[in-house]
Amino acid sequence: MSDIPLLDKELNDWGNDEQEQAYDLLQSLKADCEGTPSKLYINEDEELQSYLMWFARMENLPYEVTDGETKVCSD
Repeated sequence: MSDIPLLDKELNDWGNDEQEQAYDLLQSLKADCEGTPSKLYINEDEELQSYLMWFARMENLPYEVTDGETKVCSD
C-alpha cells in the first residue's frame, strides 16, 4: 500500500497557509485599531488581498482596496 498525501500537505504545512496568515493579520490589525474597527483598508499589492477581503466579509467589516498601507480604522 502506498502513502497518499492528504490534500498535498505535509504535517509541517498545517497551520502555515495563506488563509491562516490572512486571518491572523486581520485579527492583529483589528487589535491594533484604536476604537471599534469599522473599515479595512487593503493595499492593492497585498499578497493576501483576496483572503483578507473574504474574512472581512465574514466579519461584516467593510473594506476598500487602496494604494496606502493595509490597516483597520475606526470611525
